Amino acid sequence: MENLEVKRKVEEFLEEEGVIFPKGPINEFYSQFVKLSGFGIGGLLTFSGKKAGKLAGGYIKKMAQNDNLSPKELLDYVFNFLEGSGIAKIESYDVQNDKIVIKAKNSIFAQGVENKKPICMPLAGALSGVFEEVLDQEWECKEVECQAQKKENCIFELKRKS
Repeated sequence: MENLEVKRKVEEFLEEEGVIFPKGPINEFYSQFVKLSGFGIGGLLTFSGKKAGKLAGGYIKKMAQNDNLSPKELLDYVFNFLEGSGIAKIESYDVQNDKIVIKAKNSIFAQGVENKKPICMPLAGALSGVFEEVLDQEWECKEVECQAQKKENCIFELKRKS
């Protein structure tokens, strides 16, 4: 899964364009936001994440200098970006025809939070957004397990819409 050229490009991008924040305050803000906002906020968080993912997809297209990335090549950029920015650590992925299952740990959205349902909606939205932007196809992503549920990993199912 380690592509050193992709990692170098992402590190350079994050160094030039990124901002460093400690995870604790961001995690606490998001945790309190989810607790206090109640039901119905998931759609807004997913939508916002998707918009951010599309923006990130534009950056990835510029970094890759390739308009025809495969899903596996795109995953290299996405994983390096998520890990390099401290958003999540990707443990593994499984690419099937029109479905990708991604296992992540230490999502900034789930760290130190307990909830009955998955809460990493911005990350799920971002994954679908980046795939849509780079691959020019419609994708949807759903988090099916979350560390906030006391699960071992956050598991995302990314599916190409027909």
